[in-house]
This record gives sequence, C-alpha cells and structure tokens, in this order.
Amino acid sequence: MSKHALRVDDSPSSRVGAGGWATLLLAVVLLAVPVVLLWLSRSSGPSTPPPSAAAILATAGAAGPAISAQAGAAKVRAPQRVVRARAVLKRLPPRKKPSPGVLLARKVAALSPATSTFTVAQSNILGSQHSAGRGGFAPGTVRAAMTAGLVSSSGVDVGAMQEVQADQLQVLQGRMAGYSFWPAAVLGHNGIRNQIYWRSTEFSLMDTGSVTYTFSGQRIPLPYVLLRDRQSGAEFWMISTHNSAGSLESQRDVGTAVEINLIHTLMATDRPVIIAGDMNEHTEFFCRVAASTGMVAANGGTGLGGCHLPPRPLRVDWIMGGGGMSFSGYRQDATGLGRASDHFYLYATATATSSWYAP
Repeated sequence: MSKHALRVDDSPSSRVGAGGWATLLLAVVLLAVPVVLLWLSRSSGPSTPPPSAAAILATAGAAGPAISAQAGAAKVRAPQRVVRARAVLKRLPPRKKPSPGVLLARKVAALSPATSTFTVAQSNILGSQHSAGRGGFAPGTVRAAMTAGLVSSSGVDVGAMQEVQADQLQVLQGRMAGYSFWPAAVLGHNGIRNQIYWRSTEFSLMDTGSVTYTFSGQRIPLPYVLLRDRQSGAEFWMISTHNSAGSLESQRDVGTAVEINLIHTLMATDRPVIIAGDMNEHTEFFCRVAASTGMVAANGGTGLGGCHLPPRPLRVDWIMGGGGMSFSGYRQDATGLGRASDHFYLYATATATSSWYAP
C-alpha cells in the first residue's frame, strides 16, 4: 500500500471518539424537548377563549343578514314567525245503529199520557119533518137556530145531534161558524141524521168512520170521529147514535149490540170513547153498555157488580164514556124544551186521558 493512502481509521469521522458521539446526541435531545413541550401544551392545555359577540358582529359586518350571538355554544338565529299547529283529528269509528227493539223501547218510553177537558153535549133537535104541518113547534130551520143558540150559550166544545135534516144542517153550519161537522152530507141523505160537531180552533179531526145499523126499518150510517186536542195532544173517539123508538124493541136491541161492538173496536186503539145519542130507553141501554164496556154515564152510575143506575131523573138521551173518560157538572137543560125540541138538552164537563200520545 502506498504510504500516502488514508486508512479508514484515519478519516475525520473516525477520529471522533465515543465521547464525541454522546455529546452530539445530547445536543439533539436538548433541542427537541422544547418543541415537544410546546406541541403538548397547545394540544392538551386550556382552549383559547372564543371571540366576543362584538368581534363576531364586527367581522360579519355587512356580509349578509344580521346575526345575533350568545356566549358559549348558542347559535345566532333570525326572528321566527309563530305558526299555530293544526289539531290532530282522530277518526271515530262509525256509530252502531240501534236495533229495532231498542228503537221501539225508546219510542214507548217517550210516550206520555195527555188530558183534554171540554164541555160535551147531546141534543135530539127534532127533525124538520116533525113540524112540517100545523102544530106547536116552529119550522125546523127556526128550531135549528134555537139549538145553535143553546150550544153557544152553554159553551159546548164537542157534541152529538140526531134527527138532523138537510135544511137544518145548513142553518146549524151557518150559525155555528166556529164548529166543524161530520159527516155533514158526506154519507148521503140518511147519513145527515146523526151529526158530530166540535170547535175547530180547539180540536183537530184525525180520523172518521161509520158502521151501518137499522133505525126505524132503514139502514143508516152510525158515524164516529177521532179528535185531537190541539193544545195537549190528547185524543178521543166520539160516536153519535139514535136507536129505534116505540115498539121496535128488537131493532133497539140489535142497534145496541152494534154500538157495543163499535165501542170495543175503538177502545182497542187505547184511546177514550164517548157515545152520545137518543137511545129511546131510560135504563136498558145504560145497563147493557156499562156492563159490557165498563163505560160510565155523565150523570153517574156504573155496571160493575151489576147495573147501578145514575140518580133520577133519567132521560132517554145519554152521554157515556170509557177507556179514560170522566165527567162532572152534568146538566139537563129544559130551556129549549117544547120550543127547539121535545128533548132535554144535556151537557157536562168531560176529561179525556189519552195514554198513547207522543209529543
């Protein structure tokens, strides 16, 4: 080897001994420690205080819409409009329809009894044919006017008439303008004989009807009506009848049987029934009807436990009622006797209690 060649061991680095390397390493560590401490202090130390609201506003400036700030985590919001929330509607299940039995029970429960108090009258006005010739009675039309006056003076509300003739009916309808008549002339010539009348302002006509029976050898209608009190709603039936006179006992008996059957039929409707007329019997008609139907007379008496007649005097004209009828103030008026008719004019206060009225 040339004596000028350098040995490895003779290079400058090789000349640094162990002590030199240690010194170099210490210098590096001393330089690194401050850097590491600074980094740790920034990453784990207390956070930098946030900028103030004023600083934020100053920074925002006119760059956009104004914002407000709160310290900490509060956010800045623009003013909001309050909107009322819609109510949440819950759909209800459909209502179950009541059964027919329930509906019927409700209707029955709603039914209530109603009463009607009025004055009822009975008058055989003596037909025009009975005074056509000379005699003690005035013409039928004149006497019909007298009867109309009796009705008005006694304050009658409902009544029955017999022996009415066509000319007399016209007078009655003219003089009794506040009353309605049935059947009037609807049932033909023979149907005019027996009439029912009532105050039109107090009662409404709800139903009409008739059955046929024999009177003095003729087949004539036996009329009836159903009236309703306009104020209380109470309803009742009214029948007007005239049974054969004199020796025609069998016709009277058959006629009474027809009348009893009609009374039963009308009572079956659960409404009171009144029957008024010239029965041409002082006792028998009352006893048969009272025993068969439970009716009472306007002048008293009963058929319970046998025939118990009303107080005397007894007339051949009767007013009877049942199925919810009561009477008081019975009178036998002789004012028109011998002038307007050959019969007493009867009237009384009647009260009908209707059990099946639905308001």
